[in-house]
Amino acid sequence: MLFYIIRHAIAEPLGEANDFSDERRTLTPAGRDRMQRIAKGLKRLSVEFDLVLTSPLLRAVETAEILVTEMGASRDLIKRTDALAPGASFAPLFEEIRRYPELESLAVVGHQPGLGDLVSLLVVGQPGALALDLKKGSVCLVKVERTIPVFRGKMAWLLAPKQLRLIAKA
Repeated sequence: MLFYIIRHAIAEPLGEANDFSDERRTLTPAGRDRMQRIAKGLKRLSVEFDLVLTSPLLRAVETAEILVTEMGASRDLIKRTDALAPGASFAPLFEEIRRYPELESLAVVGHQPGLGDLVSLLVVGQPGALALDLKKGSVCLVKVERTIPVFRGKMAWLLAPKQLRLIAKA
């Protein structure tokens, strides 16, 4: 299975006087624009998704929506899951993924530091073993080789947002 780990795009900062909650932070105009170009870069790389799991937080949902729209896919591919909320454990995420045994290509959209820990767990079997600080809009591809008894795979690539935007222009 091709497992794309995607950090949400640039979002509004949390209000100084807690004007709104973290869960309701939306993408900035620049974040939206950059994610559109990132998605075009992924499309240029012939990336496709069978399913997009996203954190329920608004900035992640908006990122997932931009991805599928720009890549010409249906929004029906997007499923919100609490398993990608900040601080969630990985066991519920893996249980959810196992409900789709036919998946060939999966994207997850979420937050740091959880996504970096997810890549580390998939590749070396331990969260935090790899020091991955995924920038907003970064995409990492892990080729999952097995899902039972645990998910394991090899990192194929990690592309920063700027690299994906350059690919979109090429």
